[in-house]
Amino acid sequence: MPDPSFYAQQAAQQARQQAQQQAQQAHQHAMRAHQQAVQHALRHGHRPPPPPAPTAYRRSRGGGLVSFLFVVVVVVVLARDTALRESVLGSIQHLLALMERG
Repeated sequence: MPDPSFYAQQAAQQARQQAQQQAQQAHQHAMRAHQQAVQHALRHGHRPPPPPAPTAYRRSRGGGLVSFLFVVVVVVVLARDTALRESVLGSIQHLLALMERG
């Protein structure tokens, strides 16, 4: 009788394969939809739509960091310790300057 971990490994491998197939199908569907939109636009004399942005980069442009910094600023501004407030606000300004430089 096989080891129970063998069944778990098989199930995990099947789940990975199914997820990969679903991701490939979704990508192919999106690419076909984009190609159809481009062809439709060109047939009717319009500009084609821009190429789709990579999914991985859509929401990762500092959204989490900016939200976190906003919460920290609110907490620090409401804090009564002025030395702490100045220290944290200075650090945040430094981080924002680094982010703006790229």
